[in-house]
Amino acid sequence: MSPPSNWTSEEAEAGPRLDRLIELRVFGRKPLGEVPPYSTDEETAERVIAQLTRPPLRWMSLQDGDDWIFQWRQPMTTDPDSTASRYEKFVSGRASTRALAICRAALKLVGSSRPDGSTRGDSARV
Repeated sequence: MSPPSNWTSEEAEAGPRLDRLIELRVFGRKPLGEVPPYSTDEETAERVIAQLTRPPLRWMSLQDGDDWIFQWRQPMTTDPDSTASRYEKFVSGRASTRALAICRAALKLVGSSRPDGSTRGDSARV
């Protein structure tokens, strides 16, 4: 059930195939039978957020025209004397629906761990 080698999370289409991939990669469960509609139902997509939300990561979503953007954010390296916390984009997903944007960003996030335990993202300050 692995996607083609040239497949990216930005190309993932909403539907059962993506939902099964979320079940496997995010929840760590082998998808047997039907799985929840993570990529098409916003309320169900909230379970994906709950599963992946771990300090120090934060998330945000916003609507940009007809699209939704969902971002996982990480603390920025800041001045040690500063009391303000600033965050930068770590990974993000963009789609026509919020549920699909959440799923696309989630796949990037779970794919961002390196063997040495460090992480990588499509980090760009926003």
